[in-house]
Parts: sequence; structure tokens; C-alpha cells
Amino acid sequence: MTARGLSTNSNNHSSISDGSDGEDCPMCKKFSQGPCGEIFKRWLACTDVYSGRDSSGEPLHLARCSDYAVELAGCLEQYADFYSAYDENHNGQDRGLNSTEADVDLKGAWEEFVCEMEDGIISGRYSVLPFPEQLDPKIKVRIATLTGAAFFVPENGGKPIIAAYLLDDKSNVVAAGSREDMHVGDLGCVLTFKVSNDMKRATARAIYDTGHVGVQIFSRTVLVPVSDND
Repeated sequence: MTARGLSTNSNNHSSISDGSDGEDCPMCKKFSQGPCGEIFKRWLACTDVYSGRDSSGEPLHLARCSDYAVELAGCLEQYADFYSAYDENHNGQDRGLNSTEADVDLKGAWEEFVCEMEDGIISGRYSVLPFPEQLDPKIKVRIATLTGAAFFVPENGGKPIIAAYLLDDKSNVVAAGSREDMHVGDLGCVLTFKVSNDMKRATARAIYDTGHVGVQIFSRTVLVPVSDND
């Protein structure tokens, strides 16, 4: 995640910056407060330092920041009631979605789903893998209309995609949908989204059925390719 209003000091701790970016990162705003706030900031600072991947393609922070992740997971479990109350009190505010009244309930429900998924990833309940080459999503943007589309492979080894979503630079949800919500065409399952003028990166996550207990979550962060072509 980038541009989330957190700065890292020389002691490898993080603090909310004085800028407005912190207001645009609901996940950071939530977990930087309360009894787990300092632990969250230490974990986040570590992921900033180890933001790359190792020779096998695994994110470096999975190994280098595991101690912080375990500590954070334990804290979030211990104070689950505090953060559940936070969600209830804020009732979906500060999510960063541009919605019309007609579909605000649906988008709000997807926003809650994505927030729960991201919470689970942070706490270690869910593991995330880089997309294998055969599942790599394609993201296209038309600068003339400031619209984009993300194309996901419908199946992984015969097992269907369950849902997918996209986060922008500030971890705001810009698109989300289930397999049933996404149009399935020649290029795969499609999620369309609006592109802001300052959007430079997109993080795509896809959830696939495993055919057994549990699911597989794949993730990739890419520069948003801008094109005037269809």
C-alpha cells in the first residue's frame, strides 16, 4: 500500500502524517488507533522496509515481518470487540467509494466484505500468494474516459473464481464483485472501474475455490497502464 498517510522514522516505527492521506486509508485509520495501534504501526513500517519479493517470488515481508504479524494477530484477537465496535460506530464511513443512492447499499456491502478480507490478511487469518503466471490479471485503462477494466481468469485448475476486487493507491475499493456479478467474456471475468486523475497503481486480489476446505487468495500490485485504445 502506498500514500496511506503513514511515515516511517529512523527507529522503524510509523506515525500518522499531518497530511490528509491518512483520512483516505480506512484500514490504516482503524488499526492505528486503540490497543493494537502501535503494534500495527510497527508491522506496517516493517512491510514498507521489506516491500519487494525474494528470488522465489514470495513477498519479503511474509518472512521478515512475521514476528510483527504474529504479535498483531494476537492483539487483534484479544481486542476483537474493540475493533468490531469501531466498525459499528463508523458504519461504513471513510470507505472511499463514489456511489449513487441507487446502489449505495450494494457497494457498501462489498466494501464491508473487502474490509473483512483485508482485516483477515493483516491478522494472518488468510494467506495471500502472488498470482501464478497462468492466472495473472490484465488491467486496461482508457485515459479519454477515465475508465478501466480488470480481466480475471475464470478458473484455476478447474476450480472457479469466487470473487475479485481492486484497491487503489490509498487502499480504497474501486471495484469488487462475485463471479456472478462479473461479465464472463472471451477475455475472462471482467470488473470495470472509474479511474481518478491521481491513480497510479492498482492492487488486484482474486479469491478462488480450492475444491476443499478454504480458498486461495492471489494478489498483484501493478502500475495502472493508461491507453487511449479500446
